[in-house]
Amino acid sequence: MMERLWRNLILALALGVAVFVAITVFAGLEELAAAAASFDYSLIPAILALVSLSYVGRFVRWLYYLRLLGVSVPLGTNAAIFAAGLSMTVSPGKLGEVLKSVFVRQVSGDPVARTAPAVVAERVTDGTGMLVWGLLGALAFSFGPGLLIFFLLFTALGIAVLRSKRLSLLAERVLSGVPLLRRLVPHLHDFHASSNQLLAARPLAVATGISFLSWGLECTAVYLCSVAAGADSPFLVVVFIFAISSIAGSLSMLPGGIGAAEAGLAVMFVTVAGLARGPAAALTFVIRLATLWYATAIGVVGLLVVRALLGDREGVGATK
Repeated sequence: MMERLWRNLILALALGVAVFVAITVFAGLEELAAAAASFDYSLIPAILALVSLSYVGRFVRWLYYLRLLGVSVPLGTNAAIFAAGLSMTVSPGKLGEVLKSVFVRQVSGDPVARTAPAVVAERVTDGTGMLVWGLLGALAFSFGPGLLIFFLLFTALGIAVLRSKRLSLLAERVLSGVPLLRRLVPHLHDFHASSNQLLAARPLAVATGISFLSWGLECTAVYLCSVAAGADSPFLVVVFIFAISSIAGSLSMLPGGIGAAEAGLAVMFVTVAGLARGPAAALTFVIRLATLWYATAIGVVGLLVVRALLGDREGVGATK
C-alpha cells in the first residue's frame, strides 16, 4: 500500500511541476523573477502558522465526527492518522483521505464503511464553509454569485442522496446483481447509517461552523500572501478569488485540483484583482505551496509516523 501511495504522490508532484512551468510561460520568466524578488518573505512564518491552525480546526471536526460515531482512538495516534490523511490532499476531491478510515480500523477495529462517511462529511462541510466565505466576497463586491449558488444546490442534493434510505436500498439491489461488487452490500448499511447521522441538521451546522472558522484562518493566510506579493486587493476580493478557484479545482476532480485551481487563481488575479501577470503568477505559486503542498508535506510526515506506530500490516486495504 505504501508503495502505491508514494507513486501517487510522485505523479501528483510531476503534474504540479508541469502546471508551474505552464504558468511561468503564461507570466514570462523575467516578470515572474521580478515579482519573486520583491516578495516579502518575512510573512511566510505567519502564513504557515495560520494554515497550520486551520488544520487544527479541521482535526477538531474529525474528532467531533468520530465522537458522534462512538469511535475511540488515542489522541496522539488519531492526530498522526489525521496528519497522514493530508497526504491525500493531492487525490481527486481529497477523497483519498478515506485512508484515515483504514488506519482507524487498524487501531479500533471499526469497519471502514462506518467511518468513511466522516471523510465524505468533511468534504461536504469544507464545501459549505468555503461557500459562505465566497458568498460574502461575491455579495460585498457585487460579483456574480451564480457559480457559488449552483455549488450550494449541488451540495444540498448530494447530502439528500447520501441520507436517502430509498437510494441506499436501491444501491443494495444493484450491487447484489453484480458479482464483483456483491461483497460491498453488507457494508452499505453501516455507510448509510453513519452518513445519515453525520449529515443531520445539527452535526452539519456544527461542522460547517468549524469549517467556516478553519477556512477563515486559511483565507487570512492567502490574504497575507497577496500582501507579501504587493497586491492591494481587499480581503474579500482575495477570498472570492480563492473560493472560486478552490471550487473549480474540486469540481475538476483532478488530483488536488492541480491545473484547474492554479489557472483560476492566475487568471482571476489578473482579470478581477487587476494584477500584472508576473505578480499574479508568483502569488498563485505561493498560495498553492502554502495551501496544497504544505499540507501534502505534513501528510508525508504523518504517514511515516503512522507507519512507525502501526506498521504496514497485511490487509490494510480491506474494507471490513
